[in-house]
Amino acid sequence: MLSVILGILSAVCLAYFGIISFYSGIKTSAVWIWLALAVVFFLLSQGNVYYHQHKHKVPLWIPVSLATLCTAGVVIFVILQILIFGGMIRTAPEHLDYLIVLGAKVREDDISSSLKHRLDKAIRFAQEHPETKLVLSGGQGEGEPTAEAQAMAEYLAYNGIAREQMLLESVSTSTTENMLYSKRVIDEQREQEKESLQREQLKESLARLELSMALAQLETEEEAKVEEHVVMLESPTDPEEEKRREMIKKIRENLAKGEGRQRKSYGPAQEFYSASSGSQDANLEALMQVYPGAAELLPDKPLQIGVLTSNFHLYRAMKIGEKCGFEHLYGVASTADPVLFIHLCVRESIAILKDKFMGNM
Repeated sequence: MLSVILGILSAVCLAYFGIISFYSGIKTSAVWIWLALAVVFFLLSQGNVYYHQHKHKVPLWIPVSLATLCTAGVVIFVILQILIFGGMIRTAPEHLDYLIVLGAKVREDDISSSLKHRLDKAIRFAQEHPETKLVLSGGQGEGEPTAEAQAMAEYLAYNGIAREQMLLESVSTSTTENMLYSKRVIDEQREQEKESLQREQLKESLARLELSMALAQLETEEEAKVEEHVVMLESPTDPEEEKRREMIKKIRENLAKGEGRQRKSYGPAQEFYSASSGSQDANLEALMQVYPGAAELLPDKPLQIGVLTSNFHLYRAMKIGEKCGFEHLYGVASTADPVLFIHLCVRESIAILKDKFMGNM
């Protein structure tokens, strides 16, 4: 019975190898897996027949070792598939600051099916969330006419997504590099935003200071005019001495009341403006002390970052992203080619083991 099951599995693997080769070409990534599995299942089937016919000739440790090895392989494979399918069930929050779109194969005259599914999902997401920046990640691999990120940008722009909404990372050649270099692009872009906001805040604050100084100067000139008028009123040439003295008293009382309030308002601004003359950029900290609101340039809140990739690939991408230092990472899954889906899940199992052993996740 076991020999029959193994023989059927061998035939199924061989048939699926033929389907993939016909559907997407013999050069499909890791298509050899199915040919190798067909050979393995066939050998196991024939070995099982031989063992039952010649039990006395085969040492017991051989079938026991093979059975243990096959059982361990099946258990590991099942666990990996549970992780892969579990990773597909993810929901992103309503708002994302950045969405990393992972690249895939680009051909001479077209993009691969996997990349098209990802980009179509990215288009829908960008249209629903125009405030989210798309980080297009992918370099130029072997046999590709251009960097994946550039091809992705052209596809998105052709479909109506503004280029201002895109950031390109065009040097990575693996999922690990995708996440590492995308994080670098995001960090650099955030620094540029902070610097830009600092410059705008500084200009605004300096304009307020200049206005304050202009108002202070006007008030000083008005005070001088009032003093001059007072002196004229104190002149003994005026015959109505008693009325003049009363008027002088009232003017001085009003001036004393207003002087304290006005000079108190403009003292710090005047002090900073004098100190920062000719070196305004170097005195940003002093400016913030005068106007504390200037310190609130960009709140250091946790960024909401998503990663968009094919559903079968999402678990590994998320784990690699966490290893690369992303603190708040959310998955956004695109669909995969239905004909290649089984192949892609099996291939992904091997990739997970490889990245786990290499310390990438």
